[in-house]
Amino acid sequence: YLGIDAGSTTFKATLIDEEGSLLWSHYVSNKGDVLGCAKAAIAKLYNDMPVDAETGEPLITIGHATVTGYGEALIQNAFGVDFGLVETVAHFRAARHFCPDVDFIIDIGGQDIKCFKIRNKCIDNISLNEACSSGCGSFIETFARSMGYSIEEFCKLGLFAKHPIDLGSRCTVFMNSSVKQAQKDGAGIDAISAGLSVSVVKNALYKVIRAHSPDDLGQHIVVQGGTFLNDAILRSFEQEIGRDVTRPAISGLMGAYGAALHAKDNRRDTTTLIGTDILAGFEHNVRSTRCGLCENHCNLTINDFGG
Repeated sequence: YLGIDAGSTTFKATLIDEEGSLLWSHYVSNKGDVLGCAKAAIAKLYNDMPVDAETGEPLITIGHATVTGYGEALIQNAFGVDFGLVETVAHFRAARHFCPDVDFIIDIGGQDIKCFKIRNKCIDNISLNEACSSGCGSFIETFARSMGYSIEEFCKLGLFAKHPIDLGSRCTVFMNSSVKQAQKDGAGIDAISAGLSVSVVKNALYKVIRAHSPDDLGQHIVVQGGTFLNDAILRSFEQEIGRDVTRPAISGLMGAYGAALHAKDNRRDTTTLIGTDILAGFEHNVRSTRCGLCENHCNLTINDFGG
Protein backbone atom coordinates (compact mmCIF):
# COMPACT_ATOMS: atom_id res chain seq x y z
CA TYR A 1 0.00 0.00 0.00
CA LEU A 2 1.44 3.30 -1.15
CA GLY A 3 1.14 6.56 0.76
CA ILE A 4 2.25 9.91 -0.68
CA ASP A 5 2.59 13.21 1.18
CA ALA A 6 3.17 16.13 -1.17
CA GLY A 7 4.18 18.81 1.32
CA SER A 8 4.96 22.49 0.87
CA THR A 9 8.75 21.99 0.77
CA THR A 10 9.29 18.22 0.79
CA PHE A 11 7.91 15.15 -0.95
CA LYS A 12 7.47 11.91 0.98
CA ALA A 13 6.31 8.44 -0.02
CA THR A 14 6.02 5.16 1.91
CA LEU A 15 5.13 1.59 1.01
CA ILE A 16 3.71 -0.71 3.71
CA ASP A 17 2.53 -4.31 3.89
CA GLU A 18 -0.63 -5.86 5.39
CA GLU A 19 0.82 -5.57 8.93
CA GLY A 20 1.76 -1.90 8.51
CA SER A 21 5.49 -2.63 8.33
CA LEU A 22 7.50 -0.07 6.36
CA LEU A 23 8.91 -1.71 3.21
CA TRP A 24 10.19 1.34 1.34
CA SER A 25 10.35 5.11 1.81
CA HIS A 26 11.33 8.18 -0.17
CA TYR A 27 12.00 11.70 1.23
CA VAL A 28 13.25 14.60 -0.92
CA SER A 29 13.01 18.36 -1.19
CA ASN A 30 10.41 19.13 -3.87
CA LYS A 31 12.21 22.25 -5.20
CA GLY A 32 8.83 23.59 -6.34
CA ASP A 33 8.19 20.69 -8.74
CA VAL A 34 5.62 18.46 -7.03
CA LEU A 35 4.63 16.51 -10.16
CA GLY A 36 8.26 15.92 -11.16
CA CYS A 37 8.98 14.57 -7.66
CA ALA A 38 5.93 12.31 -7.80
CA LYS A 39 6.89 10.90 -11.21
CA ALA A 40 10.47 10.24 -10.06
CA ALA A 41 9.29 8.65 -6.80
CA ILE A 42 6.80 6.28 -8.46
CA ALA A 43 9.40 5.33 -11.09
CA LYS A 44 11.93 4.67 -8.31
CA LEU A 45 9.39 2.56 -6.44
CA TYR A 46 8.74 0.37 -9.48
CA ASN A 47 12.49 0.10 -10.08
CA ASP A 48 13.20 -0.85 -6.45
CA MET A 49 10.53 -3.56 -6.27
CA PRO A 50 12.01 -7.09 -5.97
CA VAL A 51 11.31 -9.40 -8.90
CA ASP A 52 11.28 -13.17 -9.36
CA ALA A 53 14.74 -14.25 -10.57
CA GLU A 54 13.29 -16.71 -13.10
CA THR A 55 10.17 -15.00 -14.47
CA GLY A 56 11.08 -11.35 -13.86
CA GLU A 57 7.61 -10.77 -12.41
CA PRO A 58 7.34 -8.32 -9.45
CA LEU A 59 7.08 -10.02 -6.06
CA ILE A 60 5.02 -7.11 -4.70
CA THR A 61 1.62 -5.93 -5.89
CA ILE A 62 0.41 -2.45 -4.97
CA GLY A 63 -3.08 -2.85 -3.56
CA HIS A 64 -4.06 0.81 -3.29
CA ALA A 65 -2.52 4.27 -3.06
CA THR A 66 -3.47 7.43 -1.13
CA VAL A 67 -2.11 10.97 -1.45
CA THR A 68 -2.27 13.81 1.08
CA GLY A 69 -0.73 17.26 1.47
CA TYR A 70 -0.63 20.46 -0.58
CA GLY A 71 -0.35 18.62 -3.91
CA GLU A 72 -3.13 16.12 -3.16
CA ALA A 73 -5.61 16.89 -5.97
CA LEU A 74 -2.89 17.48 -8.57
CA ILE A 75 -1.14 14.16 -7.95
CA GLN A 76 -4.38 12.20 -7.58
CA ASN A 77 -5.51 13.30 -11.04
CA ALA A 78 -2.09 13.08 -12.70
CA PHE A 79 -1.10 9.59 -11.59
CA GLY A 80 -4.41 7.84 -10.98
CA VAL A 81 -3.96 7.62 -7.19
CA ASP A 82 -6.96 5.86 -5.63
CA PHE A 83 -7.69 8.16 -2.70
CA GLY A 84 -7.05 11.73 -1.61
CA LEU A 85 -6.96 12.29 2.14
CA VAL A 86 -7.14 15.45 4.25
CA GLU A 87 -3.73 16.14 5.76
CA THR A 88 -4.91 16.30 9.37
CA VAL A 89 -6.61 12.90 9.12
CA ALA A 90 -3.49 11.32 7.59
CA HIS A 91 -1.31 12.58 10.44
CA PHE A 92 -3.84 11.49 13.06
CA ARG A 93 -4.10 8.01 11.54
CA ALA A 94 -0.31 7.62 11.69
CA ALA A 95 -0.02 8.96 15.25
CA ARG A 96 -2.76 6.61 16.50
CA HIS A 97 -0.86 3.68 15.01
CA PHE A 98 2.16 4.41 17.23
CA CYS A 99 0.26 5.69 20.30
CA PRO A 100 -3.35 4.41 20.44
CA ASP A 101 -4.14 6.67 23.42
CA VAL A 102 -2.78 9.83 21.80
CA ASP A 103 -4.66 12.95 22.96
CA PHE A 104 -2.47 15.65 21.42
CA ILE A 105 -0.47 15.81 18.17
CA ILE A 106 1.89 18.58 17.11
CA ASP A 107 3.29 18.51 13.60
CA ILE A 108 5.93 21.05 12.55
CA GLY A 109 6.57 20.94 8.82
CA GLY A 110 8.50 23.09 6.36
CA GLN A 111 6.00 25.97 6.22
CA ASP A 112 3.33 25.28 8.83
CA ILE A 113 2.57 24.10 12.34
CA LYS A 114 -0.47 21.89 12.89
CA CYS A 115 -1.75 20.96 16.36
CA PHE A 116 -4.61 18.53 16.96
CA LYS A 117 -6.45 17.89 20.20
CA ILE A 118 -7.95 14.42 20.32
CA ARG A 119 -11.06 13.51 22.30
CA ASN A 120 -12.84 10.13 22.22
CA LYS A 121 -10.39 8.99 19.50
CA CYS A 122 -11.53 11.80 17.17
CA ILE A 123 -9.96 15.12 16.21
CA ASP A 124 -11.71 17.64 18.48
CA ASN A 125 -9.79 20.85 17.75
CA ILE A 126 -7.15 22.03 15.25
CA SER A 127 -4.71 24.94 15.57
CA LEU A 128 -2.59 26.26 12.69
CA ASN A 129 0.03 29.00 12.47
CA GLU A 130 -1.85 31.93 10.99
CA ALA A 131 0.68 34.30 9.45
CA CYS A 132 4.33 33.48 8.75
CA SER A 133 6.54 30.40 8.85
CA SER A 134 9.07 31.76 11.36
CA GLY A 135 8.62 28.76 13.61
CA CYS A 136 8.95 26.05 10.98
CA GLY A 137 11.56 23.90 9.28
CA SER A 138 12.31 26.19 6.34
CA PHE A 139 13.10 28.97 8.84
CA ILE A 140 15.79 26.87 10.56
CA GLU A 141 17.11 25.58 7.22
CA THR A 142 17.51 29.11 5.83
CA PHE A 143 19.50 30.15 8.89
CA ALA A 144 21.73 27.08 8.63
CA ARG A 145 22.53 27.78 4.98
CA SER A 146 23.21 31.46 5.62
CA MET A 147 25.87 30.39 8.14
CA GLY A 148 27.44 27.84 5.81
CA TYR A 149 26.14 24.69 7.50
CA SER A 150 23.95 21.83 6.37
CA ILE A 151 20.73 21.54 8.37
CA GLU A 152 22.03 18.31 9.99
CA GLU A 153 25.31 19.91 11.14
CA PHE A 154 23.57 23.03 12.38
CA CYS A 155 21.04 21.07 14.46
CA LYS A 156 23.70 18.80 15.96
CA LEU A 157 25.67 21.83 17.17
CA GLY A 158 22.62 23.17 18.97
CA LEU A 159 21.92 19.97 20.90
CA PHE A 160 24.96 20.32 23.17
CA ALA A 161 25.00 24.12 23.61
CA LYS A 162 25.44 25.12 27.26
CA HIS A 163 23.96 28.62 26.96
CA PRO A 164 21.31 29.00 24.20
CA ILE A 165 20.66 32.63 23.32
CA ASP A 166 17.18 33.93 24.10
CA LEU A 167 15.46 34.85 20.83
CA GLY A 168 11.87 34.77 22.07
CA SER A 169 9.19 33.76 19.54
CA ARG A 170 8.98 36.74 17.26
CA CYS A 171 8.70 37.28 13.51
CA THR A 172 11.55 36.27 11.19
CA VAL A 173 12.57 39.89 10.54
CA PHE A 174 13.10 40.60 14.25
CA MET A 175 14.72 37.19 14.73
CA ASN A 176 17.36 38.05 12.11
CA SER A 177 18.19 41.22 14.02
CA SER A 178 18.43 39.33 17.31
CA VAL A 179 20.78 36.74 15.80
CA LYS A 180 23.05 39.43 14.33
CA GLN A 181 23.17 41.22 17.69
CA ALA A 182 23.99 37.94 19.45
CA GLN A 183 26.85 37.33 17.00
CA LYS A 184 28.22 40.83 17.76
CA ASP A 185 28.06 39.94 21.45
CA GLY A 186 30.20 36.85 20.79
CA ALA A 187 27.58 34.07 20.72
CA GLY A 188 28.76 30.87 19.03
CA ILE A 189 26.97 28.96 16.28
CA ASP A 190 25.94 26.30 18.83
CA ALA A 191 24.24 28.87 21.06
CA ILE A 192 22.45 30.41 18.06
CA SER A 193 21.28 26.99 16.81
CA ALA A 194 19.99 26.06 20.28
CA GLY A 195 18.31 29.45 20.66
CA LEU A 196 16.50 29.02 17.34
CA SER A 197 15.33 25.54 18.39
CA VAL A 198 13.90 26.96 21.62
CA SER A 199 12.22 29.79 19.68
CA VAL A 200 10.51 27.30 17.34
CA VAL A 201 9.10 25.45 20.36
CA LYS A 202 7.98 28.67 22.09
CA ASN A 203 6.35 29.87 18.88
CA ALA A 204 4.38 26.62 18.64
CA LEU A 205 3.38 26.53 22.31
CA TYR A 206 2.60 30.18 23.01
CA LYS A 207 1.67 31.68 19.63
CA VAL A 208 -0.06 28.77 17.85
CA ILE A 209 -1.44 26.56 20.65
CA ARG A 210 -1.58 29.42 23.19
CA ALA A 211 -0.97 26.92 25.97
CA HIS A 212 -1.04 28.05 29.61
CA SER A 213 0.36 24.81 31.04
CA PRO A 214 1.44 21.32 29.86
CA ASP A 215 -1.99 20.04 30.93
CA ASP A 216 -3.51 22.10 28.11
CA LEU A 217 -1.77 19.75 25.69
CA GLY A 218 -2.55 16.33 27.15
CA GLN A 219 -0.97 13.27 28.71
CA HIS A 220 -0.12 11.29 25.56
CA ILE A 221 1.64 13.67 23.16
CA VAL A 222 2.96 12.64 19.75
CA VAL A 223 5.34 15.00 17.91
CA GLN A 224 5.96 14.62 14.21
CA GLY A 225 7.00 16.39 11.04
CA GLY A 226 10.47 16.71 9.54
CA THR A 227 11.38 19.55 11.91
CA PHE A 228 11.13 17.22 14.92
CA LEU A 229 13.90 15.07 13.43
CA ASN A 230 16.05 17.84 14.91
CA ASP A 231 16.97 16.42 18.34
CA ALA A 232 17.55 19.92 19.72
CA ILE A 233 13.94 20.88 18.95
CA LEU A 234 12.64 17.64 20.46
CA ARG A 235 14.69 18.21 23.63
CA SER A 236 13.63 21.87 23.83
CA PHE A 237 9.99 20.83 23.56
CA GLU A 238 10.31 18.23 26.32
CA GLN A 239 12.11 20.68 28.62
CA GLU A 240 9.60 23.44 27.98
CA ILE A 241 6.55 21.30 28.87
CA GLY A 242 8.34 19.22 31.52
CA ARG A 243 7.37 15.78 30.25
CA ASP A 244 8.44 13.14 27.76
CA VAL A 245 6.71 12.86 24.39
CA THR A 246 6.54 10.23 21.65
CA ARG A 247 8.52 10.91 18.48
CA PRO A 248 8.23 8.01 16.01
CA ALA A 249 11.44 7.08 14.22
CA ILE A 250 9.68 8.00 10.95
CA SER A 251 8.65 11.44 12.23
CA GLY A 252 9.23 13.09 8.86
CA LEU A 253 7.21 10.45 7.02
CA MET A 254 4.09 10.43 9.19
CA GLY A 255 1.78 12.04 6.62
CA ALA A 256 2.81 9.53 3.96
CA TYR A 257 2.61 6.65 6.46
CA GLY A 258 -0.89 7.68 7.55
CA ALA A 259 -1.91 7.88 3.88
CA ALA A 260 -0.57 4.34 3.30
CA LEU A 261 -2.54 3.07 6.32
CA HIS A 262 -5.66 4.70 4.86
CA ALA A 263 -5.04 2.91 1.55
CA LYS A 264 -4.77 -0.38 3.46
CA ASP A 265 -7.93 0.27 5.50
CA ASN A 266 -10.01 1.15 2.42
CA ARG A 267 -8.77 -1.30 -0.18
CA ARG A 268 -11.18 -2.10 -2.99
CA ASP A 269 -10.67 -4.43 -5.97
CA THR A 270 -7.82 -3.03 -8.05
CA THR A 271 -5.72 0.11 -7.92
CA THR A 272 -5.99 2.87 -10.52
CA LEU A 273 -2.35 3.94 -10.00
CA ILE A 274 -0.60 4.24 -13.36
CA GLY A 275 1.89 1.52 -14.29
CA THR A 276 5.41 1.69 -15.68
CA ASP A 277 4.27 1.72 -19.32
CA ILE A 278 2.08 4.85 -18.93
CA LEU A 279 4.56 6.46 -16.51
CA ALA A 280 7.34 6.30 -19.11
CA GLY A 281 5.30 8.46 -21.50
CA PHE A 282 3.83 10.76 -18.84
CA GLU A 283 3.49 14.37 -19.95
CA HIS A 284 2.43 17.47 -18.09
CA ASN A 285 1.47 20.65 -19.92
CA VAL A 286 0.20 23.85 -18.33
CA ARG A 287 -1.61 26.67 -20.08
CA SER A 288 -3.44 29.78 -18.96
CA THR A 289 -6.74 30.98 -20.36
CA ARG A 290 -9.83 32.93 -19.40
CA CYS A 291 -13.20 31.39 -18.67
CA GLY A 292 -15.93 32.87 -20.82
CA LEU A 293 -18.96 31.28 -19.16
CA CYS A 294 -19.97 34.44 -17.27
CA GLU A 295 -19.10 38.13 -17.20
CA ASN A 296 -16.28 37.69 -14.63
CA HIS A 297 -13.90 36.11 -17.18
CA CYS A 298 -11.79 34.46 -14.47
CA ASN A 299 -8.18 33.44 -15.10
CA LEU A 300 -7.79 29.66 -15.38
CA THR A 301 -4.69 27.50 -15.16
CA ILE A 302 -5.28 24.23 -17.01
CA ASN A 303 -3.10 21.20 -16.26
CA ASP A 304 -3.10 18.57 -19.00
CA PHE A 305 -1.69 15.13 -18.19
CA GLY A 306 -2.06 13.70 -21.68
CA GLY A 307 -5.23 11.81 -20.88
